[in-house]
Amino acid sequence: MKRSSDAAPLLFFPFLHLKLEGIVKGIHLISTDWTRSDLEQETNRIFDICDGCRRCFNLCPSFNTLLDRIDEYQSDISKITAADYEQVEKECYYCKLCFNHCPYTPPHEYEIDFPRLMAAWKKQRVQEQGASWRDRLLIKTDLIGRLGGMTASLTNWALSTPWLRGLIETMIGLHRERQVLFFSKESFPQWWRKRTATTSQSSAARKVVLFPSCMVNYQATDIGKATVQVLEKNGVEVVVPEGQRCCSMPSFDIGDTDTMVQTAQHHLKIFQPYLEQGYDLVVPTPSCSLMFKREYPYLVSSPAMTKLAERTFDICEYLMFLKKDGTLSLEFTQTKQRIAYQVPCHLRDQNIGFKSKELMELTGAQVELIEKCSGHDGSWGAKTEFFDLSMKIAKKAVRPILNSEPNLVASDCPLSALQLDQAGATPPSIKSPTQHPIQIVRDAYGLPS
Repeated sequence: MKRSSDAAPLLFFPFLHLKLEGIVKGIHLISTDWTRSDLEQETNRIFDICDGCRRCFNLCPSFNTLLDRIDEYQSDISKITAADYEQVEKECYYCKLCFNHCPYTPPHEYEIDFPRLMAAWKKQRVQEQGASWRDRLLIKTDLIGRLGGMTASLTNWALSTPWLRGLIETMIGLHRERQVLFFSKESFPQWWRKRTATTSQSSAARKVVLFPSCMVNYQATDIGKATVQVLEKNGVEVVVPEGQRCCSMPSFDIGDTDTMVQTAQHHLKIFQPYLEQGYDLVVPTPSCSLMFKREYPYLVSSPAMTKLAERTFDICEYLMFLKKDGTLSLEFTQTKQRIAYQVPCHLRDQNIGFKSKELMELTGAQVELIEKCSGHDGSWGAKTEFFDLSMKIAKKAVRPILNSEPNLVASDCPLSALQLDQAGATPPSIKSPTQHPIQIVRDAYGLPS
């Protein structure tokens, strides 16, 4: 069997590269110029390289399936079938871990970007087969958030009622056992509009424009509140412009690049005037900050979009910059805690180090780093056909969490937190559910929740 994470990499098999000369490289996600034949040719080129490398062995379901098929076909990539392409694509939930693992990403001559290859396949599948109404509904997160918030009590009751969840599973295809983020009766924008700022523009040393995200706006609202409280505690002026919308990360699920491009342009129009006034863009949710930093400049190539990406910060990344400048308040009052911190995949992909861990350690906490995927990944883990698989992935993160014997669990992603709780990361001995690091820091400052 070839299945080994330390199998000889491609660099020891130069004949493979020679065999692939002449194949067009660089299928672009937003392009509509490729044919299915082009996409298959590029995919086979990449699959052949993956066969020689295998560094992503057991990284995610897509690579398990891919390497199983390659072994079954005795490394004859030409035997890969249409059904194989589709299964590998559907099992990809765009965690992007393989991009960081891969030694052949641009600017390497092999130019491998496996996540965007899978996104191109999702777009191809939808062009050929269409998208189900369920999948088209699930990417409308702003609409779902507004409606869920308007009917929060009723919607939350329905989502916690077993027989109704069974009906929803039958009608929509959302697994009845998938725990969900409940809707807040007061949205973050409502809270923001009626509050009184504690840091004035005239006294602020720094200025931040906040992108809360749709999850924070309508469900995980306390993360947004904690973000504002901690920033203002540190003398940072915070503004939250009207007109923001979902970052469009969910649109990857159906390859809806048109919406992603429109969203990138829309947010550039909103935030560019603030950048010109010296504001930085701060985001408390990793998937959204990843979109601003990595995906928007890819989708819309322009100097202005590059500047937006460069001025975008994860909230804990931003606070650690304040620490570096000597302007972060260290007036923490909380007693020492043992925290198991699961770093989300989309934060790892930003290559900023472990800023959330470092920030929590400033409070006196002992923090154990857990570098395992939670397996929720947007709506993927909520779908009936992937729920069981997502929970198996989550168990790989839960084991080291429990082994560290923490009294608190943390994750920057609200969906990862939800998944970890459902998978058993917070037993009764851990008195609170998984929290965002910014909530832990807010509490360490002694600020009211």
